[in-house]
Amino acid sequence: MTTWRVEGVESRLDAFHLGPVDLELAPGRAVAVLGTSGAGKTTLLRTLGGFLPVRAGRILRDGVDITGWLPEERGLGYVPQGLGLFAHRTVERNVRFPLEVRGRLDAASRTQELLERFHLTPLRHRYPARLSGGEMQRVALARALAADPELIVWDEPWQALDVQARYELGEVLQELRATDRVPVLVVTHDPSLAFSLADVFLILRAGQVRWIGDAAALLAGPSDGFAARFVGFENVFDRTELDGARSTPLAAWLLDRAGSEGIAFARPTGAGAPGEMGLPWEGAVQSARPTPEGLAVVLRVGGLSVALRLPLPWAGPLPAVGGRLRFSVDAKTLHALGEPPRSPGGGA
Repeated sequence: MTTWRVEGVESRLDAFHLGPVDLELAPGRAVAVLGTSGAGKTTLLRTLGGFLPVRAGRILRDGVDITGWLPEERGLGYVPQGLGLFAHRTVERNVRFPLEVRGRLDAASRTQELLERFHLTPLRHRYPARLSGGEMQRVALARALAADPELIVWDEPWQALDVQARYELGEVLQELRATDRVPVLVVTHDPSLAFSLADVFLILRAGQVRWIGDAAALLAGPSDGFAARFVGFENVFDRTELDGARSTPLAAWLLDRAGSEGIAFARPTGAGAPGEMGLPWEGAVQSARPTPEGLAVVLRVGGLSVALRLPLPWAGPLPAVGGRLRFSVDAKTLHALGEPPRSPGGGA
């Protein structure tokens, strides 16, 4: 079982600069790499895999500096976006490929073992074009494991999979951690995968490490609008939005409590008709639809769109588009993004 350390690693792709990045990958642990498009997530994976040169810092495997090693020397299994399966090779020959490259004498038996483990034996003679998305993901993982890697890096494992395929692949990844104790570094935009798998979350923005920590810390204190949306805050406003609507009381009230990058809060659950006491804010209904978690309503309040969650069953017809509803926001649920605000002046 192997421990990997990333110490101050920087790399460059054309004009894009990544880093410095510091990270530890321990046996059986999983790290989710998050960030908007262009944040540097794939660049990080390609740098660790040896496909992009390290400009500064170093990569250690059990204390050995492997920064300058070739990709095939690193003992790392890399699954790119699109999976990189060979269209002219069957499932069996795709899985066998890394073993053939390394001249493994046990290539046939190891391939058979992986085909059985990932339930691919009935598909062994099929070509990738005849596989479902979930089947191709399992082939890609089996191929990545063929040479017994000491780290798996995977770029968007759940991309374009249906619900059942996501569930099955999630089970496979959990088994991989538990039985093989291989550390996993995964890029994902899917909160359900990240929170079901990852021990550590790394957030990149414009090539820089914006935040790193465990799930509890991320849920308790998302650092910016991206992180707030990722963990489930449904009302996220940056300072530009709030400034643009500051002539309305709600925006002004939120602006007083916003951090340097804005403010976030979950869906308020209290709402009522215009004039109802104890509900200080009012807006026009933009949409209303039932969901498993309750009635989801979006109101237009001045220049802001505010999402509400109302408990089911809802008495009477759904709120009509253009109708008016009042609601309250508990100040204790507000989360300032970025640097904390100054001490707010009065409130509603």
